[in-house]
Amino acid sequence: MSTPASAKTAHGTASVAYAGSLELWAATDLGPKFEAATGDSFQGRAAGSSTLASEILANEISPGVFMSVGKKNIKRLWPAKRSKFVIQLATDPLVVAYNPNGRFAKQFNAIADHKASFSSLFTLMSSPGIRIGRTDPNADPQGVYFILMMELAQSTLHLSYDPATTVLGVTKSTPFGLPAQMVDEDSLITDLQAGEFDASSAYLTQAIQYHLHYIALPPSLNFGVSSEAAHYSKVSIRLTDGTVDQGDLITLNITLVLPANAKSGPSMANQAADDAFVAWMLSSAGRAQLNRGGYPLTHPVYIGATSADTAAKTLPSDVLSAFRSAGGTTSS
Repeated sequence: MSTPASAKTAHGTASVAYAGSLELWAATDLGPKFEAATGDSFQGRAAGSSTLASEILANEISPGVFMSVGKKNIKRLWPAKRSKFVIQLATDPLVVAYNPNGRFAKQFNAIADHKASFSSLFTLMSSPGIRIGRTDPNADPQGVYFILMMELAQSTLHLSYDPATTVLGVTKSTPFGLPAQMVDEDSLITDLQAGEFDASSAYLTQAIQYHLHYIALPPSLNFGVSSEAAHYSKVSIRLTDGTVDQGDLITLNITLVLPANAKSGPSMANQAADDAFVAWMLSSAGRAQLNRGGYPLTHPVYIGATSADTAAKTLPSDVLSAFRSAGGTTSS
């Protein structure tokens, strides 16, 4: 267990692997604020959450902290004993972002300003020649949720067509749709801003942090409202590795990553910095940063990898204190 930040005699570096959607916010806001608050340094690695989990399991990267969109990719670390818990910090609703200078901007503006019906969004995105951007569902959760949102839209809005097919090209023979639409998560937003796409998937937080033009999705389609969880679960997708992703809340989550080999683990100072980062994210200051970043906050929710992995047993003392102060609860 680490010592409280106030009692440290040496500063270390928190090594944080985080979902690509957090890249701008982590580099320009989250990291600097953490460094100023604790005196520790911040070192980040951004990529799709699925990619990061695979890199950790393959020992290609060795972060001390993993921040993932969705819980699935942290849970992938559990069988290899690379993590003992996941803590949910906030939700991260899905939106449709668009290029305000693109050839379809006028139509997107009308929908965003409620001058055209919301259902016309899916007709518009089916237009010949329109360029839609998204991430690969096998590498990044946002790619999963964008397909699931399209599937939910058909039944929820009573559309006469399937937007997963007409917009994304999803068919039985091409279950993930058109490859030309899929780019890495860390380039999706910059490609949209550069005019490579007319519209793209995005999280609300990305739209806020990058000052994007976007269309908010209703609670029934944005995967960001807990009361709609049963509705979200009506859709699912089978990925290339055979796993099935079922619709659920899109959440921002955090864990401490355990080294593959105790001898190759971080120094005591760096391990303390990793602990301090998680504690800071749970503190009032860290939660205020989440709020400013556009994340709808939830009370922190702890889930242990096994029944023996309780918060009291697995969380370092400063993390446990911050978790309890934030009103954290435990879920099975």
